[in-house]
Amino acid sequence: MLVHHYLEFYARSVPQSACFTRHDTSMSYAQVNALANQLGNGFLELGVEIGQRVAILGENSIEHGLWFMAASKVGAVAVPLNYRLAPAELAFVISDSNTRVLLALPGMEETLKALRPQLPPDITVITSEQPDSLHWDDWLARFPQSSPAVEVDRDAPFLQLYTSGTTGNPKGVVTSHFNMLQLATMNVIAMPRRPARGSAGVVVAPMFHIGGAGSLMAGLYNGQHTLLHRVFDPVKILDDIEAHPVTSIFMVPAMIMAVLQVPGVEQRDFSKLETIYYGASPISETVLRRAIEVFQCEFMQMYGMTETTGTVVTLSPDDHRRALAGKPELLRSCGRPSVGVAIKIMDTQDNEAATGEVGEIWVKSDTTMLHYYNLPEATAANLTDGWLHTGDAGYLDDEGYLYLKDRIKDMVVSGGENIYPVEVENALAKLDVVVDVAVIGIPDEKFGEALLAFVVTKTGTTLTVEEMVTFCRDKIAGYKIPRKLEVVDELPRNPSGKILKKLLREPYWKGVDRNIG
Repeated sequence: MLVHHYLEFYARSVPQSACFTRHDTSMSYAQVNALANQLGNGFLELGVEIGQRVAILGENSIEHGLWFMAASKVGAVAVPLNYRLAPAELAFVISDSNTRVLLALPGMEETLKALRPQLPPDITVITSEQPDSLHWDDWLARFPQSSPAVEVDRDAPFLQLYTSGTTGNPKGVVTSHFNMLQLATMNVIAMPRRPARGSAGVVVAPMFHIGGAGSLMAGLYNGQHTLLHRVFDPVKILDDIEAHPVTSIFMVPAMIMAVLQVPGVEQRDFSKLETIYYGASPISETVLRRAIEVFQCEFMQMYGMTETTGTVVTLSPDDHRRALAGKPELLRSCGRPSVGVAIKIMDTQDNEAATGEVGEIWVKSDTTMLHYYNLPEATAANLTDGWLHTGDAGYLDDEGYLYLKDRIKDMVVSGGENIYPVEVENALAKLDVVVDVAVIGIPDEKFGEALLAFVVTKTGTTLTVEEMVTFCRDKIAGYKIPRKLEVVDELPRNPSGKILKKLLREPYWKGVDRNIG
C-alpha cells in the first residue's frame, strides 16, 4: 500500500464526499484525485523521476494536499518549505534537497522575488501569476486525469521535512510511505474513537511540520473532511467547529489557551467535538480543567518528533481523568508508548538506565525515519540498530509512563516551533558590537518557552532589544528572534571553554517541574 491509495479508495467509494476545504474553497475526493493525477502527469513531463524532490512554499492550502498526493503517485518526494524562513535559509533547504520543481503559492511573491537569485539554474518554478514561471492553472490543465503509470515501492521515500540541527544548518528528515502508513495505523489504535468517514477535522499546524502534514494524512486515511486553516485563528477554529461535523482537532497548549480566551467561547456549540489532541508542551491542570469544562470532550497528549513521523507516545483520556482525580503528576508525563513502539532510557555509556533514572530517550518503531538526507554520519550518530536517539532526556516510572526532564540537544520549543539556539547565536554573532553570545529557552506562560539572549558587548558599547530584533529580521525567521535580552560582562564557561547554559537557565527554571516544552 502507498499513501495515495487512501485517496484513490475514497475517490472510488465516496467520490462526492468533501475531502479538503480551505476557507471558501472545497474539493471532493474525486476532484482531488483527478487534480493529483494531472499534477503527477505534469511532474513526469518535467522529467521528475522516482526519488527526486518537489518543493512547495506557502501557507496551508489545498495545493499542499494535491502536491503530496501527486508526489506519492509518481514516487517523488514532497518537500513542504517553512515559508517563515528568511530567503537565505530557504535557499539552503532548496539546494540541500536538490529540489527539481518549486511551487510558490499566492502570498509568497516577495519571498520568491528575494529567493530567485539564489535558486539553482535548472529548477522549474510554478506560480499563479509571476513572470518567468509556469502558470499553475494553465500548466495543470494540459495534463490528463488518468493515474500516472509509475511503480512505487512502499519503502520508497515520500516526505522530506527539515528540522533544525545543532550545527546551525537544518537536516532533511526522510520519511517513507511505510512510515506514514504505520503512523496512521498506530494512531487509529491509540485513538479513543476512530474518526468516522465523513466527519471533519481541523488542521491548524503548518504543513512543513509533521503535526500539519501528519494531520492531513490522517484525514485522508480516515476518509474525513479536512478543514485547512491558512494560519492559526482562534475565532475561525470556533466557527468551523460549529459549522461542520468536527470531531477532532490537534493544537499545542498555547493554541488551546488562545481559543479559551475568545469572548463568548462558553456559548459555542461543541456537541460534535469528541477529542482534542495536543502536543509540543505539557498542559497545566488549570488550563485542562477549564478546557474540559468548556469543550466537554476528551483530551489526549501526543509525544513524537519529525524523526519518528510524529506520535510514538500518548497520554490517553483515561490518563487525563486519573490526573484530575488525584494524580496530577501524570499531566507532566508524555504517556506510554503507542502500539509497536519500544522506549528505553540510556545513560552516557549507552547502558540501559534503571526505572526512574534519567538518561537519553531512545525509540524503536516502524515509523522511524529512513535517514537524514545526504547526511550519513548524522544518520549513523542518531540511529543504532533501529533505535532512534531522540536527544531528549527523561525517565520511565514503574507504570511505564515517560517523563521528560531536559533537552540534550538544547532545542527550545516556543509556541510549537522547534528552535535550536545555535542558529540564533550564529545570527547574533554577526552584530559588530557582540563579543560573546548564548541563547536559552525560559518559561513563558503564552508560548511554553521564550528565547532569552545573553550578550557580551565590546567595551564602551551596548545593545538594546530593538536593535537586536531589527538586525535579525533578514537573517533568521521571525519566530527565532529573541524578544528578551541580558547584556552581561561575561558568560560562564567550563575549563574546556564550553558555555555552561545550565547555570544560565537555573534562575529561570527554578521550581518548574519540567525543563522541556
